[in-house]
Amino acid sequence: MPQLLAVLALVSGAHAASSQSLPWRYGAFIDGGSEGSRIYVMRWKPSLDPEGEIICPEIIGDKSTAPGVASFALNHTGAGASLEPLVEYTKKLMHSERGQWAHMPLYLRATAGMRLLFPEQRESILDNIRTYFRTLPFLFRDDMASVATGEEEGVFGWISANYLMGNLRPDKVPNASSTIGSLDLGGASAQIVFIPQKSIIQHAFPLRLGPHQLQVYSYSFLRFGIREAAHHAAMLVISDALMSVQSENSIKHPCFSKGYVYIPKFSYSDQSFAPIQVSMKGTSDFEGCEALVKRIFDKNAPCLIEQCSFYGVYQPRVLDVKFLAFSHFADIAGDLGVPEKGRLEDLLVAARYVCSLSRAQLDLLFKRVQDETIRMHLCFHATFAVTLLHSGYGIEENDILFKSNHNGQPIDWAVGAMMYAINQDNKLSRPLVNVSTAHVLDV
Repeated sequence: MPQLLAVLALVSGAHAASSQSLPWRYGAFIDGGSEGSRIYVMRWKPSLDPEGEIICPEIIGDKSTAPGVASFALNHTGAGASLEPLVEYTKKLMHSERGQWAHMPLYLRATAGMRLLFPEQRESILDNIRTYFRTLPFLFRDDMASVATGEEEGVFGWISANYLMGNLRPDKVPNASSTIGSLDLGGASAQIVFIPQKSIIQHAFPLRLGPHQLQVYSYSFLRFGIREAAHHAAMLVISDALMSVQSENSIKHPCFSKGYVYIPKFSYSDQSFAPIQVSMKGTSDFEGCEALVKRIFDKNAPCLIEQCSFYGVYQPRVLDVKFLAFSHFADIAGDLGVPEKGRLEDLLVAARYVCSLSRAQLDLLFKRVQDETIRMHLCFHATFAVTLLHSGYGIEENDILFKSNHNGQPIDWAVGAMMYAINQDNKLSRPLVNVSTAHVLDV
């Protein structure tokens, strides 16, 4: 290795070309989401000079399974076994590279569904998963299966978005004007990450990518994912009904269509049920829905510093930052026919329209949305997305891209997490075998 490094120091410009001729490295990353788990199998070109390059993995296969690992809170012994279909998929996909299996890292990072559990439940689930992973032929350490913090999840999504958009290059330091902010909306949490045009005084995440050291603003709002928000809104409707002494049959929900009866489920698993079950009749009322959703956001919480978003959380001004909204944001925009490159006004117009429809009209005009539950939730989803972006984050005239993939590659925090891991660990970023001096010089 010292001989190799000496040659590298003498051969200017050889690193990139020689790296491209090296054999691929492989790894797998499991996104343990609140509603299901998905494995991404990736490959990347190792580097002879990791500190001078940004190594970017590409996805060669993925597979999902349900339910999510958080659903095993009351029966943790099934958590590891629930991931077996993902592992078997990886073995089959990588059969021709089985000689590398022992060097292929296998990561699992669980998200907000696990962050919502009690600590003992989280650790029992993780311990069961780790026990299962230790039996596998892949590279694994116990610290490679964990719960991602909300801020990590957001930053990894930002990395994925900016890498795919071509904004992360070793020869150009990322800044506010050369990068794009990321907006992630999951089932249980929502994340906003961007490089502000002015300094960050709280919630700064230090980041090293290749030769660059930078800071991004990152904040994750737990319980502000699309499903948790629906739960919160339903509880407000129930509370209002109880306060006005309504009977169960007369409870109305403004975010659902006339002719539709909504029965909220306050669980991520079909094996557990809420202590109260009610039926809510839709009223097709955008103004009522917007007023209900705004109550979820505590905009009146004390803001003890310069600028806050909601619940008293500091956030730098977004000014004219460009954003990429992916995950459920992109799904909602796509279901409503909002242009990929749009403005918040486009989403607001679509929300007003879809919230005015009866169930029969919704079924007819949006039959392309094949999942009935998603179709029936379009009004709530759209209204919540608009409210979060505008009232929550303060986004107004900013350009927003609503998309979940770019050039055939998914924009996903798990991809950014693998990219982050590779660029922090020289054992993953460098080639598996020693490279001879002759090979280095042959460029």
